[in-house]
Amino acid sequence: MALAEAERRARAEKNARLKYLRTHSSWLVLDPDALFREEIDCSALFSELPMPKMGPS
Repeated sequence: MALAEAERRARAEKNARLKYLRTHSSWLVLDPDALFREEIDCSALFSELPMPKMGPS
């Protein structure tokens, strides 16, 4: 029972974060002439995703 509750809570928290992201990113506009030179790492938006290690291990 506790596992099912934890999974339900995790789904609810993830959905809340996605809703927040969609709400606050609605002002973004696609610019077909934009030059993208860097990759944007959005993993920090999702706390359950581990951050990649930087530099030599």
